[in-house]
Amino acid sequence: MNNFISARFDYRRWAVLAFLVGIYFLVNLGIPRIPLGSPVWTYLVQAACWGAVGAVALRLPHFRPLAKIRVRSYIMQAALIIAFCQVTLYIIGGLFSGFGKSPSSFTPRGILINLIYISFVLAGMEISRTWLVNRLGKHHQSTAIVLVSLLYTLLGISLAQLTSFKLDAGGVSKLGSEWLPLLAENLLASLLALQAGVRPALAYRGILAAFWWFCPVLPNLDWGFKAIIGVAVPISGMLIVNRLYVTQYGMGQTRKRGDEKAFPLGWILTAIAATLLVWFSVGVFPIKPSVIPTGSMVPVFNPGDIVLVAKINPANIRTGDIIEYRTEERINIVHRVIEIQKNGNLITKGDANNAADSQPVDPRNVNGKVIFKIPKVGWLSIAIKQFLWSR
Repeated sequence: MNNFISARFDYRRWAVLAFLVGIYFLVNLGIPRIPLGSPVWTYLVQAACWGAVGAVALRLPHFRPLAKIRVRSYIMQAALIIAFCQVTLYIIGGLFSGFGKSPSSFTPRGILINLIYISFVLAGMEISRTWLVNRLGKHHQSTAIVLVSLLYTLLGISLAQLTSFKLDAGGVSKLGSEWLPLLAENLLASLLALQAGVRPALAYRGILAAFWWFCPVLPNLDWGFKAIIGVAVPISGMLIVNRLYVTQYGMGQTRKRGDEKAFPLGWILTAIAATLLVWFSVGVFPIKPSVIPTGSMVPVFNPGDIVLVAKINPANIRTGDIIEYRTEERINIVHRVIEIQKNGNLITKGDANNAADSQPVDPRNVNGKVIFKIPKVGWLSIAIKQFLWSR
C-alpha cells in the first residue's frame, strides 16, 4: 500500500501522463488548425509527436518486466501466434462476408508515409505504455493493466468520435466493431508489456496494424464478426500469456508472498464476461439477443437462429426493416415492415407468410431493429421451453 501511495506522487509518472494528454489534444485540436498545406505533413507531424513520447520514455529509469528472461521468449512467441491467429480469423470471416479494396494508398510514396506514421506511432505508444504499466504494476498488476489500457484506448479514439458518440444503432456498431476490440487489444498489449516488456506488445500490435494498413484487400466484416474476433482473441490471448507467466514458478523461481493474489486474471475476466453476458441478455445495453422460434421469416431466419436487436428511434424505421415488436399478449415477434401508415403505425409481415399481420404495430411497442443473425444457436432455448410447456 505504501508503494502505491508513493507512486501517486511520482512526478515522472505524472509527467508522462501529461505528455500523453498533451499529444492527444495537439493531434486532435492543434494540428488540424495549422495550415500545413498537405495531409502528408499532418501524418508526419503526428508521427514526430509520438516519436517524441517514445524518446522521453526511453530516457526515464527502466523497470524490469515481471517474467524471467526465458519466459519472456515464450511470451514473445505467444504474442506472434495470437496476432497471426487474429489476422487469420479476419481473413476467414472475409471468405463468408466478402472482401473489398483497402482505403490506404499503395503508391511507393503512400506506402513510405504510412510506414513512417505507423512505426513512430506504435513505437511511441508501446514504449510509453511499457514504462507506465511497469511503473505502476509491480504491486498492483490488475489495476495498472486496466487503467493503462483504458488510457491508451482513449488515445486511440479521436476527440470528434468521442464527442459525437450516441447510443443508437450506429453508435452500437462503432462500439462493438471498433472501440471494444481496441480496448481488448490494449488489455493484451498492457499485459504483454508488464510481463515481458515492449517487444511482444509491439509485435502483437504491429502485426495487426500491418494487416489493416498494408494489405491491399481487406475483409468486409459485419460489425458483429469484428466485435467477436476483436474481443475474443485478445482476451483468450491474455489467459494464455498469464498461464505462461505462472509457469516460471515451476522453473525454480520462488513465489513471493502475496503473488497468489497478485493478478487473478482468470477470475477477473470470467466475472466481467458473465456480468456483461447477463446484462446483454436482459437488455441493459441498447442491443439484446432474441431467439427465432418459428419459420415465419424463412429463408432470412430459420427456427433456432438468434438475432441481435438494436434499440431504434421509431421515426427512423423504414419500409423493409426487420423489427422485433411485442403484441398485447407480451409476445415478441420478428417480422418485416412492409408499410408505414400515415398515423405512424407499422404494417408487418413474415417473409414466409401469405398475408400481413392482422394488427398494425404501434411504434411504441417496437423493441428494436434486427441487425445481425447467429444461426442455430437458439435451439437449446427452444428445446427447454418446449420441455417446460410439456410438463
